[in-house]
Parts: sequence; structure tokens; C-alpha cells
Amino acid sequence: MLDSVIDYATGARMLARVQAVRRTSLHAHPNALEIVYVLSGRLHVRVSSEDFDLEAGDYVAINRLDPHLLEGDEENVTAVMHLDLEAFPDVDPFADQIMFACESFDLPRYRGQEALLRGLLLDVVDLAVLAPSASRLDARAEELVQLLCTGYSIEDYYQRDREPSSAQRAKLHGIVASMRTNLASRDVLEDVATAHHYSKSYVSHFVKNTAAFSFSSMLTATRVMHAERLLLLTDDTMRDVSTQCGFSDVKYFTRSFAEWFKQTPAEYRAHYRPLTRREDSVTEVDPATTADLVAGHRRRVASPTDPPRLSITPIVLRNVGSRADLFARIGSFGTADSVPAPADSAAPSRRHLLPMRVGAAELDGDHLLEGLASFRGIDSTPCLVVEYSGRDTTITALATLAALLRRVGDVEVDVWLFYSGLRVRDAVDAVIDAVERDHGLAVQAVMVP
Repeated sequence: MLDSVIDYATGARMLARVQAVRRTSLHAHPNALEIVYVLSGRLHVRVSSEDFDLEAGDYVAINRLDPHLLEGDEENVTAVMHLDLEAFPDVDPFADQIMFACESFDLPRYRGQEALLRGLLLDVVDLAVLAPSASRLDARAEELVQLLCTGYSIEDYYQRDREPSSAQRAKLHGIVASMRTNLASRDVLEDVATAHHYSKSYVSHFVKNTAAFSFSSMLTATRVMHAERLLLLTDDTMRDVSTQCGFSDVKYFTRSFAEWFKQTPAEYRAHYRPLTRREDSVTEVDPATTADLVAGHRRRVASPTDPPRLSITPIVLRNVGSRADLFARIGSFGTADSVPAPADSAAPSRRHLLPMRVGAAELDGDHLLEGLASFRGIDSTPCLVVEYSGRDTTITALATLAALLRRVGDVEVDVWLFYSGLRVRDAVDAVIDAVERDHGLAVQAVMVP
């Protein structure tokens, strides 16, 4: 069974346990945001299309309804916390709809709040397990939800240079809620705009300016995540799943899903659905051991010196080079004529690359063509970054890109194909050879760790 409903005590809005985790089934919580905090050992967390390898002191938030599984080593002890977000309407009426992004080593560290959040989570363990106090636990839970809602939603993850106002957050969360309601529609943007009495152009620009990624990217991500649940919960055909999620056809659904999960929908179902029936291996940890571990974590340095690191997930990769509207920015740079010439005019010109992630949404229509025209007269070379997502899917994407680039004209464009892991290196080489042979497109392979 995929969905695991959290049984809160009467009147409680939060639940916390300390457990030795060896493995869990693939499961999801329809009524809880889960936060796991590793007190000892290591923990591998698989959440939808993302993987996290956590060590002692790391914590990560797992969104409501997201399928996830946990796998720990022999030394693992983990605090597992659940928050009933629907019970916090006074904090944010959309709290249960927000997509949170909170990994200790990333945004909290970037914002200088890693230790603050760690302290809050350790307080939760104290008040739920070691010295139970329902009222004080509830106060800490509300403080935690307040902090998450005002600094760790997905728009905070991408728009790090300026914080949205409370009014902008409320408007964005309302738009996202309407998007989810109309997910199966063929024109979700029209439905959302009508529901909020805005123009389609206004909605599109507002989402881009507030969250730093496009309405179409957000919509595709939401559809893919809904499709993941249908693949795990039902026996529906790929055509039925595609239709229920609003994709125009099975081919587009398959390509979009593979961009996120590195597998076709059928491959994902075959691999992960059996894991929803896997037996858990989880045991409760005694209070004395828990107390020792919590005390050790409280003694940790309050201000970690490690630099923040991005969690390299599909949603990050899809937005490389798009944290702001790149094409609009490029248009404001001016032409090369307005830039002073180098002192030594005989010196060779140095190429400056501007990487931009290209996926299914960018290849659909002429938006990419129009954007590339912005580079004329600019001393920067667009570098289109395509992610390897299986032989056939990648060849199709590169073939489409090759056809578009033949229409660009005099703009110089580089194309990179990035992949992760040596195991697919030969397959990547075969794809590059095929695309150059059949479509005349030169592609540079790029391996990322």
C-alpha cells in the first residue's frame, strides 16, 4: 500500500519518533509533511525523482503525498517527524499545498539558518520523546511551520536574490492550488487566469518573476508527480494516465516523465511498485540512547563552516541558467559595439558561454528560437544543456533541437549532453555519434558527479 496515514494524538498537530531505520517500503503520507533528521549513521532517502545520502546531522523535508523510501546502515538512528499542515491555517492557509525545499546542506546553510533549524528539530525530539510536553511541542511545531512557510518553499529555492513578499507568496500559492485543481485541462493557464481574474500573460509573468521558473515548467513538474502516484496506485494504461494528467499524448508524457525519473513510466512502475509492498525494518530506539545522541548534536558547532551545496535534482538541472529570465536579461546587455575593445586588439577573442537547460517544454514551439535571436551582437555564446534520459528519448530531443538550430541562422550555439555515472558513458557516446551522423549536430558530452 502506498499511502500511509499518520495517526496523530487527539488535538496534536505533530508526531515524532526516534527509530533505527534499516529499510522502509515505498510510501507516502497524504496528511503529513515528513522531516527526517539523522542522529547516527547514514541514511539514503529516495523521494520521487530525487536521491539524498544523509549523514549524522543532516535533515531533509519530504513533501506531503511524495512517494519515498528510507534505507539506513547498521549504525543508523533517525528522528522521524510528521506535521499535519492542514492544522496550521493561521500560519498559512495554503500550508498543505506548498512544495517545500529544505535540505540542511543547501538552502538552510545558504540562509545561515542551518543551526537554527537543527535546534528546533532537536527541541521537537526532546518535547515529543525525552520530556513529553504537548503544549510546548505544539508551540515548537508552529514555529517550525512558520519558518518553513516563509523561507523554504520552492520559490525561495530558486529566487535566492530576493525574498517574495507575503502578498506575492499568497498569490503564487493560490495560482499553484488552481493549477492542481485543473491539472487534466488542455489549457490550464487559461483556467487559472480565469479563476483569478487575471490575463494569461499576467499569470505567466508573475510566476516567472516570483518563482524564477516558468508556468509551463511548474505545470509539467506537477503533472509528472501526479502521474507517479497513478503509476503506483492504479493499473491504468499509459494512455489513461497521460490523459488524467493533462498531457497531450503518450509520447509527450513519456518524454516528460523520463526527463525527471530517467526511466519511462512503464519502467518506473515495474521497478518501484513492488517496493510499496516491501516489509519495513524499523525499530524504536530507547530514550537513554536518544538522549545521548541529542546531547551530542547540541554540542555541535553552531555555525557550520561547510559551504552550501545545491542538491542536484531534476528540478535544479531543468533551471540551470533560468533563475531569472535570461533572454530578457540578454536583451538588456547592449551590443558588442557598446563594450570597450580590449587594449590589445590583436589578441584572440575569448569565448564566454552562457548555459541554458533545454527540455521538453523549451523544445515545444518557437520560444527557444526567438530567445536565441537575443544573442545577436552579444559577446556570449549560448550553450544549450540537454540531460541524458535514455537512448531513444535523448536522440529524439537532440533531433528536435537540431531541426530548430538549422533555423537559427548566424547565432553560434554550443550543445552539451550531460550525464551522471560511468555506466552510461558508452550509451552517451553512441547517442552523440548517431545525432552527428543523422542530423549533423555536434554535441559535447559532459559528465557530472
